[in-house]
Amino acid sequence: MKDFTGPALHMLRTSRTRLCLIDGIDRLRAEDLQPTFDFFDYLTDELSLTIFWSGIGSSDILREARTARIPALRRTGQNTAALRPRAVPTLWVNRLPPRSAKHPDEWVSALATFDGKLRLIQHVPGTLLKYQKVLYRITDGLMEHLAPLIGMAGQLAILDHSEALTPDVLRDAAAYLDLPAGDDIDSLWASDPEPEVTDAPTTTTDRTV
Repeated sequence: MKDFTGPALHMLRTSRTRLCLIDGIDRLRAEDLQPTFDFFDYLTDELSLTIFWSGIGSSDILREARTARIPALRRTGQNTAALRPRAVPTLWVNRLPPRSAKHPDEWVSALATFDGKLRLIQHVPGTLLKYQKVLYRITDGLMEHLAPLIGMAGQLAILDHSEALTPDVLRDAAAYLDLPAGDDIDSLWASDPEPEVTDAPTTTTDRTV
């Protein structure tokens, strides 16, 4: 079989493609799933593509392939439960890299977006950016951990009337969600007592009560 990776890269780069929708993932044969995901993972890394996978049960198929590389997909009849038929497009979000000279913006930009949308009365703009190092270690740079963490911390801040995302509130939220840091959450905060201040843009907002 001819390798079309080069032509595909050239076409996508020339057309400045940034978003790709792949439909019919449910029609792929089991043996074709992993090569297909590997191919589009490569394109994503090379072109910074955002890829939506669509098809019946796409979210389950994608999760199976990501978490169990071999076999790529456990089919019904192999002592497994049937896939849930959810016709919902699936977006796979890769881990954001930590802040570094090579990746100065990705992580802090994500935090700045969350920070700018907070509506807590006592919120000090830039708070999340000050704790960017420890937040990365707690969430491992994954949006599936960061978004629930900030949401839970905001709820706790409202309930305890502090109306601000303090280290205590963020630590309690991480513990409640049982994030990967687990029992090491306290030591993570203790090892980073002086938060780093970054010049990433923030937005001043207040929550009306």
